[in-house]
Amino acid sequence: MTMLSCHDVARYFLTKVDKDAGDLVSNLKLQKLVYYAQGLHLALYDEPLFPESIEAWQYGSVVPVLYHAYKEYGAGAIEPPKDIDFSHYDERTRSHLDEIYYFFGQFSAGKLANMTHEEDPWKNTATNGIITHQSMKEYFRTWLEQHPGTIKAFDASQQEGIVQRFEALASQWHKEVGGSSFVAEKSMHPAYQEIINMGSLVVPLLLRELEQRPTHWFEALRAITGANPIQPEQRGRTKQMAEAWIKWGRDHGYEW
Repeated sequence: MTMLSCHDVARYFLTKVDKDAGDLVSNLKLQKLVYYAQGLHLALYDEPLFPESIEAWQYGSVVPVLYHAYKEYGAGAIEPPKDIDFSHYDERTRSHLDEIYYFFGQFSAGKLANMTHEEDPWKNTATNGIITHQSMKEYFRTWLEQHPGTIKAFDASQQEGIVQRFEALASQWHKEVGGSSFVAEKSMHPAYQEIINMGSLVVPLLLRELEQRPTHWFEALRAITGANPIQPEQRGRTKQMAEAWIKWGRDHGYEW
């Protein structure tokens, strides 16, 4: 596995911003997402995600070189990158970053900053001092025990089982509510919700389903990825909605 830079991690997170849905990732929020990605990577895999140091600043954990790269945006929204090579990110890394964004991306910049103020790596580091990998690893290993199943280690050997589980759940869903005209009934079905809970590993499987037989997987994809590529004029048109998601998936480097 080739180590990424903090800039690679930041750019990946910025591709997940849905401007049409009102998403906003400021420099402050981006710093916290990158910090959590590093800390939890250390806890799960016993190695850093990127080599750049993280420091304990007044408003929480900050990667100084990353802060300076985006400081021109102030507290405003950072523009997503216009081009990014997703082949630079291996499957394990993509799964990890997707899970970090899915869990921590729901919080505001201020909330994330306050969260870091309550955590040992920031509290136990002198102001402007470097937060050590060891302190992050120890803290986030305990965090994982307290939040079981929230951020999971990637295991390629489990992929076959994930595919089989997804196909069984999808088949159950199609059989029991696939023909329903009520969107809420479809999206709240237990099998549908279990697919959402499987997380980012099922995104390619959902996109494959949409390509083979366009149907209502849109809420699941939006819940897992945080994205919504469907334009207002496409709403209610299942085939066009499916095409929008398929294009989004290919643009974001997914293969199925």
